[in-house]
Amino acid sequence: MNLLFLGIQELFILVPLFYGLLIAALFYGLYKVLSILLNRYLVAKREHTSALLQQSEALKEIASAIRESNDKNGTPPEII
Repeated sequence: MNLLFLGIQELFILVPLFYGLLIAALFYGLYKVLSILLNRYLVAKREHTSALLQQSEALKEIASAIRESNDKNGTPPEII
């Protein structure tokens, strides 16, 4: 079979095969891009959650220090 003289029957086989491979390559590229973006999102989310936990602990320490200070001074407790 010479590539310059393809018959109609060969074109009916090769054209859908070519388009199928093209679509498969596009889906694979989309998968790679989305997986990279998802990994970045999950790392950022994990770091954000960690920062929120640290902030929560710091706020608890501050609140307990204020309560202790109020107890020592004899002032009524405030809503914090």
